[in-house]
Amino acid sequence: MRTVILARRRLRRRRISWNCCKKIALAVFFFSLCLCLSAEAQARWIRVGLMTAPSAPISGRSLSGRDGGGRRFSLPASFSAHARGSNVVIQGKSYASPVIVSSPHQIRCGKVSYEGELVLRARGGQVTVINRLDVEKYLRGVLGYEINPQWAMEVLKAQAVISRTYALAQMGRHEASGYDVCTTDHCQVYRGTNVLHASTDRAIAQTRGQVLTYRGDLAHTFFCSDSGGATADVGDVWGKRVPYLVVRKEPFPSGSPKARWEVSLSAGEIQNALAKKGKSVGALSQIAIERRDAAGRAAALRFTGSAGSSVLSSAAFRTLIGAKKVRSTFFEFSPDGPRTTDVPDPVQRREAPRTARKIAFDPTPLTTAEDAQLKALIEQKKFNVDERLDMILYPERRRNYLYKALGVETPAMERKREPLEQPAETAKSIPNPARTAVSASLAGGSVTLYGRGWGHGVGLSQWGAKAMADRGWSAENILEFYYPGTTIQKR
Repeated sequence: MRTVILARRRLRRRRISWNCCKKIALAVFFFSLCLCLSAEAQARWIRVGLMTAPSAPISGRSLSGRDGGGRRFSLPASFSAHARGSNVVIQGKSYASPVIVSSPHQIRCGKVSYEGELVLRARGGQVTVINRLDVEKYLRGVLGYEINPQWAMEVLKAQAVISRTYALAQMGRHEASGYDVCTTDHCQVYRGTNVLHASTDRAIAQTRGQVLTYRGDLAHTFFCSDSGGATADVGDVWGKRVPYLVVRKEPFPSGSPKARWEVSLSAGEIQNALAKKGKSVGALSQIAIERRDAAGRAAALRFTGSAGSSVLSSAAFRTLIGAKKVRSTFFEFSPDGPRTTDVPDPVQRREAPRTARKIAFDPTPLTTAEDAQLKALIEQKKFNVDERLDMILYPERRRNYLYKALGVETPAMERKREPLEQPAETAKSIPNPARTAVSASLAGGSVTLYGRGWGHGVGLSQWGAKAMADRGWSAENILEFYYPGTTIQKR
């Protein structure tokens, strides 16, 4: 009897021990699962559209693939992906779209290397390449291009916060194409690992997860290169008022090499621009500043001609003429007069003159094949925002842009070659808006604008922020100045 009792006790102890083991094993499993879920939750994935073309060149080390059906397979170190219907073809083998290319190393698409994975989607005979990666890694390929990595850490940190905020606010902007953001300044310029720098990496790490919010929502963190001494009200630029995107007069001169510019515009050039906007005034005789903002920036312009007059916002005028010509809306019609005292004037530096060839535009309509070719080049991001807008405003220039992208000359360019010209040096001074001519006659056939700054002027001015950081301002102080009323939060 005693033997039976002892045997039962031993069996009970074994059951208790086995149950404990099972509980410990389950606890370890769930703890590990929580860690994985936590890591996944911390990662904020973003899909960046890299290119859309008939074929996509991919290369890298230890590449592997997974198709839309979940099938896994190894990939060569270098290959071209093609589209066949809705399938992706690699070395003659067809895979269900999308094909995900991954590697423990960077993956190269064309001439640029990327972190994360590449997603290949086939549609309409074209392959779209998408870079899927964590937002923090995405920022590494943005900051190195968008701002000078040699600048003070506090201005780099401020840029990291607004670029992160801007990226998250743009999520899904290109959803129709299967990705969130593109690689151009339509969203933010992104150059993968080709622009990595230790300083910008530190700025991203030190601000990890930080975004700018207003009343709990992501803020609109627009930024420009140089505001010219005072930021612009977003309502004057894009029409919609935002409480924290208002005129802010900067406390220090920026020292920007883009502080001064001047450009001469012909009457014909302005007339054509107005006509595209439906604001034709006939033979243009005068241009005048109709309204200024709180900083003295031109907010609206009046154009007078033989057929009457019309008013246009200066921001719209800048877009029509071209942002590379009219660099900002902070301009006057005269280089003379005393400097304004309430807006600190940036330190003057001259830009090196650039040469540009006058283009003899070929207005011949594109053939069907050429039109398809141009659309493919646009999808491949071969043109910047200004060039795409120029093609929309001036369809007769589309052939020139096509031939330029292909590296050949149009027949019109071969028939007519114009001499090279150099733009005039930057203006020596910027006048006080209250004491300079508010209008200019075009009796001579042209008008010269004398301006300051570069960009739309809304939100943070990078050169202005640099001046603040150089004087000891923190990233928090800089952001508070440019986006008053906003809050830094971690998300």
